[in-house]
Amino acid sequence: MDINAGFNAGITAFQRAEEGLQRSASVIARSSAGLDRSEDVNTALVQSTVDANLAAAGATIVRASDETLGTLIDEFA
Repeated sequence: MDINAGFNAGITAFQRAEEGLQRSASVIARSSAGLDRSEDVNTALVQSTVDANLAAAGATIVRASDETLGTLIDEFA
């Protein structure tokens, strides 16, 4: 089992979630300020919920990889 793959997958999910949340926040802020109405605020809000769930999943993957690595170290020590 490749522990690094788990860490990398979790970190990648977390980074994508962060980028998505930044995009959604930008859309909401521009719309709230009346600067740009071309994108739907409701879509941005839903997407931010999706991205928050993606971040939580990424954190779970990293946590599971960390625990697995800890168990392996304990077994071989």
